[in-house]
Amino acid sequence: MESSELSLTLAYVVFSVCFVFTPNEFRSAGLTIQNLFSSWLGSEDVNFIQYHVRRTSVTVLVHSVLPLGYYVGMCIAAPEKHLVYINQQVTTYHIYMALQSECHVTVIDSIQHHLSPDSATPTEILTLRVDSINPAVRPFNICVNSTEYAELREKLQAPIRNSPNVVIHQTIGELFLETFRAQVNLNQSYTLPSGQEVEPCIGCMQVPANTKLVRLCQAAGGDIESECQQCFCRPMWCLSCLGRWFASRQDQQRPETWLSSKVPCPTCRAKFCIVDICMVRASNAALIVWTRVLSLAFARSLLVCWMALTSGR
Repeated sequence: MESSELSLTLAYVVFSVCFVFTPNEFRSAGLTIQNLFSSWLGSEDVNFIQYHVRRTSVTVLVHSVLPLGYYVGMCIAAPEKHLVYINQQVTTYHIYMALQSECHVTVIDSIQHHLSPDSATPTEILTLRVDSINPAVRPFNICVNSTEYAELREKLQAPIRNSPNVVIHQTIGELFLETFRAQVNLNQSYTLPSGQEVEPCIGCMQVPANTKLVRLCQAAGGDIESECQQCFCRPMWCLSCLGRWFASRQDQQRPETWLSSKVPCPTCRAKFCIVDICMVRASNAALIVWTRVLSLAFARSLLVCWMALTSGR
């Protein structure tokens, strides 16, 4: 093989491997399927299923023509070879989907990787098997980082079962979040003003914003002046997202100082500590409205049941 052919072969092999497995350098340069075809794929948040159907289709198409690209390149680099055929092998790509209401999720394996390019601490990868009661849906496995396991468990409708021989190691961040939630629940609560509605958390958009920052540490500390500042933001964050923000602003090498430290508000940058975090409680007016709504719904259910019983006679 001549030098030009060898250079083209090595360069194309490196490019193909990097394009298929996408290292961080290719992601930064925008050389990914998602970035190159972003205008045609649309938004993953707006239309999740359609986005991934299109993504897998264009991925199969682009990966399939990679050998053709090498063939064309060799025809240009070495026209005297008269290349007329090339063996092509394409990996099969799939989308596995199942309804949450029909699934049983089980943690079947846990593997720790002591070397991680993004963190100095070991990374634990969990393997979850998804079994559906629908016979048309085949079981499949998904791999999740242990740091994202708690968030996944909160968003799933059904509980996740653990195999007896699998141990899930909690990270320092997860242990801190548990302590963070317990401490905030001991703080003073905040009652919403009358007429103000609870909005979704702007961090996850999954649960209501149930926290409010109120400067209370000066009152708790007596005459000691505090560095905390008053936050005038309305409730915008849930407890989990605010806890992750609190942990992300800490010195990762000194976890013993996390609970006593102060961080800026993620919205207005006013400094606060864990004592200033209050859980949002509905006002009396809101409770009365919800009580009436529930009472009407219950009365309507009784009426429907009574009509069903009388009509069957």
